[in-house]
Amino acid sequence: MDKIDIITGTFSKTFGSLGGYVITNEKLATFIRFQSRQQIFSATMPPSSMGIIKAIDLIDEEPQWRAKLWENINYFKKGLNDLGLETGTTCSAVIPVKIGDPHVTGDVGKLLIERGIYTNPIIYPAVARKDARIRMSIMATHEREHLDKTLNAFEDIDKKLHIAKK
Repeated sequence: MDKIDIITGTFSKTFGSLGGYVITNEKLATFIRFQSRQQIFSATMPPSSMGIIKAIDLIDEEPQWRAKLWENINYFKKGLNDLGLETGTTCSAVIPVKIGDPHVTGDVGKLLIERGIYTNPIIYPAVARKDARIRMSIMATHEREHLDKTLNAFEDIDKKLHIAKK
C-alpha cells in the first residue's frame, strides 16, 4: 500500500448511497480539493449519507457480515457459471450476467421481475452495444433460498431464451 498514491471508490455500489471517496496523502488531497471541477461544483451530500460512517464502523465491529457476503458471492457466482452463464471477471458483490443482445437482456429482466427477482438490465450506452447484461447485487443478508430461487429462475429462463454460453 505504501507504493499507491491514490485510492478512489464509489459509495453507490459499496454503501448504496451517493458520492465517493479519495484516499491519498494530505498534499494531494489539498490539490484535489481545490483543483477538481467535480469537487468545486458539487453539492453537499444529504444528511442521510452519514449512515456511511456507521456502515464503515460495522465493517470492523461485525466481521461476520463480510464473511457471509463473500460466502454468498462465491456460491452465487459458481451457480451462475455452472449454468453456463458468463459473469466476467468481477470480484465484488455486483455480478454481471452477460447476455450480449439488448433485446434478450430486456426479456430476461422482465422474466426475472415476474418471478419476484429485482435486477438491473444494463444496455447501451452504459455498456457496448453487444455487451448487455443483467446486473445482480448480492448482499450478506441474502439467504441460500434467495440465491437458489434466482439460480433456478436463470436455469428456467435459459431453457426459454438460450442465454448460456455453454
